[in-house]
Amino acid sequence: MATNFIAFKQGKAEIVTGVVIPPDIKTFWTQAIQQGFKPKVLSIGKALLFPVAIEALGDLGQNISTEVWWTPNHPFKSSLTGQSSRDLAVAYEAVTKRQWTQPIGFAHSLLEIAADVLKHSGGPGDSESILQALRQTKLDTIVGHIAWGGPGPFKNVSKTPLVGGQWRLGGKFKYELVVVENAGLSAVPLGGKVEPITA
Repeated sequence: MATNFIAFKQGKAEIVTGVVIPPDIKTFWTQAIQQGFKPKVLSIGKALLFPVAIEALGDLGQNISTEVWWTPNHPFKSSLTGQSSRDLAVAYEAVTKRQWTQPIGFAHSLLEIAADVLKHSGGPGDSESILQALRQTKLDTIVGHIAWGGPGPFKNVSKTPLVGGQWRLGGKFKYELVVVENAGLSAVPLGGKVEPITA
């Protein structure tokens, strides 16, 4: 991975983006900073999904950006419990004593879909009616509207909107994920403006 930041530095790259695992981004970013490579934007998916991964970077994680699938500020509610996104995140933190994470909303939405499919099928033993009910799913969930076969060539995909965020030091937890771009879903409020990397 070390050769990558050297190539980025030689090419005067201003934006680095990718989907890597947490140990790789920690190694890359630490070595890049040590070698004087500091792009204007570092936007990483997957590796920076969980707060623990950004915390592993120490203070070097300030203003690193990432795609954001779901937050407590998303304007959706559960079709099962009626909980808002905020209510679900608060309940999670109260029970686990840990910071909310983006996958919580999607894990919950899977339960919503399963319950809806069972309700509209012949029951757990009827695989054909379950498949049919799943194909016909049109459900407003805690992560938004789910319906298979939307735009695009894949019949088994349902797209949900993304917004953009940056990890910021401080607040209730060591790092907070702040939404800084919401063109994909303007109903999610901005928590701040895009700021330069300070590492």
